[in-house]
Amino acid sequence: MAHLLKIRSLGPDEWRTFREVRLAALQDAPYAFGSTWKSEKDRSEAEWRQAVASQQRFVAIQGERVVGMAAGGESNSTSTAALTSLWVEPASRGGGVGDQLVVAVLAWAKTAGFSQVLLWVTEGNSHAEALYERNGFIRTGEVIDQPRREFEMSVEL
Repeated sequence: MAHLLKIRSLGPDEWRTFREVRLAALQDAPYAFGSTWKSEKDRSEAEWRQAVASQQRFVAIQGERVVGMAAGGESNSTSTAALTSLWVEPASRGGGVGDQLVVAVLAWAKTAGFSQVLLWVTEGNSHAEALYERNGFIRTGEVIDQPRREFEMSVEL
């Protein structure tokens, strides 16, 4: 019997859950994040707690296992939220987990009073870009090239 997927937010006391999924994501897809496994693996409990508290952290749970994550937080504009840190474990990709995580962040942003959500996607990460496009995101034309080329995408809420 297949286990239903649950998406839920994390509280600060769930820092160990966040640490586990974040480090797995950094090992699996280092090209997709602005940080590295090496720079985060030895963070203190206080640093992990702060990381959870600094954004609205969502996890995807299949049965008893965390199979993905995403975060929503403030951007540089009071009316715009940022979607960051989206990752789905390889064995769970292609089954809608990423879509459900994006939907959770968008719902949070709308409830929090934001009118737009921005994100950055790494050049060549076509699966992620297709996921964002399915959920209404379009490229804005903004590009950064440090340390790798990334494209900004946005959706109006």
